[in-house]
Amino acid sequence: MTTVHGSASGTVPSCLSPSQPLPDSASIRLLCFHHAGGAASSFAFWQAGLGPDVTVIPVQLPGRERRVREPRFRDFGRLLDELDEQLDPLLDQHYAVYGHSLGGLIAHELTRRRVTTGRRAPEVLMVGACAPPHLPRTAVAPQTASDSELGSWMGELGGVPSQASGHPRWFLRCVDRLRDDLGLAHSHPRRPVVPLPVPIRVLAAEHDPLLLPAQAREWARHTTVDFEVHTVPGGHFFHREFPEATLRVISRLLPVAAGRSGAGGRSWIPEA
Repeated sequence: MTTVHGSASGTVPSCLSPSQPLPDSASIRLLCFHHAGGAASSFAFWQAGLGPDVTVIPVQLPGRERRVREPRFRDFGRLLDELDEQLDPLLDQHYAVYGHSLGGLIAHELTRRRVTTGRRAPEVLMVGACAPPHLPRTAVAPQTASDSELGSWMGELGGVPSQASGHPRWFLRCVDRLRDDLGLAHSHPRRPVVPLPVPIRVLAAEHDPLLLPAQAREWARHTTVDFEVHTVPGGHFFHREFPEATLRVISRLLPVAAGRSGAGGRSWIPEA
């Protein structure tokens, strides 16, 4: 068992937990990027669910949980500069990436950067509840919507923590974080589609109003190799509503045997 050391100075990258283990026996590392307004804790149970062949590495953006005192990024390029620098030392062996909603844009952009600079690419890029970057962003305008409008919009999607109900100050903190994260997504640069030589797997929920089937299929334009859409139960936050169903799909998609892109590995999730 080794511990993360993500820089030349031997310090742990701020985007990772200080106690993040990297088991030497794992076949693949799985970087996980959370949704707008969310946090790395949304992947808290993935390690237990995916088992010892996979090392789950939840990535924490600043301004939440243990990084709550750090300013949140509002510029997509600056965020990717930091993540690229901090995560690069961890990506010297087989790895995959999963991003949920905003995290999907981050996962794709990190993959694009690594491909275009000639570095090791992920075995598979998995995105959930995320429209491809060439399509329009969410209908809500983060900089002009009121707190109540943003809160109602997120509540309709099932994204407001139950603990925030009846606690106005907590609710406002959630809305502020959401506003900044949505602004971050809107700052993602628009550029011509350049397909990548990386398999893409899209997890699309049956009742997600932010990712319609036709939009999910548009991800096919972003890869020169394999592409698949996998339908899962639930809404926009299906990974929290139906964690076991989500992890069954993730487990099948992970190339646990090194070099077998998109080939499924063993699952530690009970079959439905």
